[in-house]
Amino acid sequence: MEKLPQIKQTLSEIDGRVPAALRAALRIGYSSSPVPADIASFAASLQQPPATAAAATHDVDPNSAAPPPALRIRYGSCYLPLHDHDAHFGLADAGVLGVADGVGVYARFRVDAGAFARVLMASALAGAAVEPACPRALLAAAYERAVASGAPGASTAVIVSLAGDALRWAYVGDSGFAVLRGGRIVCRSEPQQRSFNSPCRLSGGGEVPNGDSDGVAVARVGEVAVRDGDVVVVGTDGLFDNVRDEQLEVVVRMGTRLGFSAKNMADILAGVAFETSRRILMGKPDDITVLVAFIVHSDS
Repeated sequence: MEKLPQIKQTLSEIDGRVPAALRAALRIGYSSSPVPADIASFAASLQQPPATAAAATHDVDPNSAAPPPALRIRYGSCYLPLHDHDAHFGLADAGVLGVADGVGVYARFRVDAGAFARVLMASALAGAAVEPACPRALLAAAYERAVASGAPGASTAVIVSLAGDALRWAYVGDSGFAVLRGGRIVCRSEPQQRSFNSPCRLSGGGEVPNGDSDGVAVARVGEVAVRDGDVVVVGTDGLFDNVRDEQLEVVVRMGTRLGFSAKNMADILAGVAFETSRRILMGKPDDITVLVAFIVHSDS
């Protein structure tokens, strides 16, 4: 893994063999040379589904009238800027996470292409702090405030929220999320594209015409049941364009097996995306934003 300032702490906290094992498991950096036997063995051992996956539940007494423990999130984030067009927020107590990615094509208008994304996420954070979060309603209200602010540019966006035992979402464009259980993806967003490399978007004012906005009306919304032990990954296309689903699963399985914190896991995923983005044939250099949330019982 690259020792970027944002992930130095994680690299000092985890087993020193993990970066090399991840490269071996994800086939990064060993295309022309054999993988050392000790690293190959360590990588193989960590790719197995975590032994705790099936046990991530609380026993419930059928004779008890008490409801099962409520769920909450523990999350961590990592942002590796390239153009500095991304923005994000998280409120653990409210169970809400959001990510936005400024559409870089608007830089040709000589405006800050990340301005609208930052105002959009700041507005969503303010809204989530004062009332229960319905992701679509939160996104719509944040969009109205961002447009009213006159912030220039355009942005993709995704907001997810935990409501009881369901994860709810609303998104526009190719910022997205994945829900993993036992190290396997059980739910994943599908990018919204106008055309190749042109995502749906929300746009603001300034020199960029607001008529270019697809609006919140096109937002994809839904929910999925979640439970203790699930892992939610939210990110911009800088993550999902550079990390394949099977690679995402490997990192989450390894992190779960080794007891990574949510912050550790976010840093490792961002590091993998960063390394891949630098590969000439396969990578897509971009800002990389990753939020990782662990779904846990409130008494954990």
